[in-house]
Amino acid sequence: MAEIFLGIDGGQSHTEAVVADAAGHILGRGRGGPSNHAEQPGGRERLLRAVSDSVANALSSAGLPAIAEVEFVAAHCAMSGGAEYKTEVISRVLRAKQLEVGHDAPAALWGATGGRPGIVVIAGTGSVAYGENKRGESAQTGGWGHLLGDEGSGYWLALEAIKRAIAGYESNAGRRKILPNQLEQLALEHFAQSGLRSLALAIYGEQFSRDEVAAFAQVVQEAAMQGCREAQKIVSQGCATLFNLALITARKIHVRQTLLVCVGGVFRGEPARAAFMGLCKRGWPEASLEQPRFGPSAGALLLAYRAAGRLIDGEVLTNLEKCK
Repeated sequence: MAEIFLGIDGGQSHTEAVVADAAGHILGRGRGGPSNHAEQPGGRERLLRAVSDSVANALSSAGLPAIAEVEFVAAHCAMSGGAEYKTEVISRVLRAKQLEVGHDAPAALWGATGGRPGIVVIAGTGSVAYGENKRGESAQTGGWGHLLGDEGSGYWLALEAIKRAIAGYESNAGRRKILPNQLEQLALEHFAQSGLRSLALAIYGEQFSRDEVAAFAQVVQEAAMQGCREAQKIVSQGCATLFNLALITARKIHVRQTLLVCVGGVFRGEPARAAFMGLCKRGWPEASLEQPRFGPSAGALLLAYRAAGRLIDGEVLTNLEKCK
């Protein structure tokens, strides 16, 4: 069997594995369930299943032997929420001469920049900024989760819109004729609820997962595009927070002129992209804002090459480009 390498992106919604040879040719891809919250009841079993399924599917699509029969030269597992509780679980199912289990932010950066130093701002269900400079120094800002942070994330945008819908509802209290505000109408329609009270109870009762709540952020961005002032304010406030995460990260690693890349579902919305780009042009002209080159699973693969001491040259990146 030829030398094979493995990159895993373990996210909140699903886990993706990519198997490649030493030259950057992706041989197979596979998916599994979510990899986060391994510390919760049943979490370790879900993590084990997610990693096993994603890697097994990747090996199968590559026409390679089963997971129990394969030893990777190197494997890098980029995990949402970090490596805590996860290394011991993953080492049960993966055999690799070099096995790394870490946070998902470095893989997002390496994928987005193709292994170059820079700063990545991630705004999906959660939010975090991570950067590396040319001296190899790194820093992370944010990533505190939905209860203590994640401002500017999809979950935050959605929840902020619901809070403002409630505020608008309360401000109408006592009036003879109460007209629902636009955010209230959008929230009730999206979550199929009869009123804000029932929506609040459903959220408190965890009737909707965090990903399902965060999906409402797309509706908020669409409303912003259609001229809803409150939605526009929410997007602007969220992007200002994300921009600040990037600035703080830059100060931590002592850079001003740097590559800056934005990834995650929030930035797929035109209002968020435009707001963040405007902040960069006005407040950080030295930053070079680029589109991400690869996804986080390819970033994890590049980190596996680094773990094995392999050179990441133009040939490797070109071959990865062909397999995107």
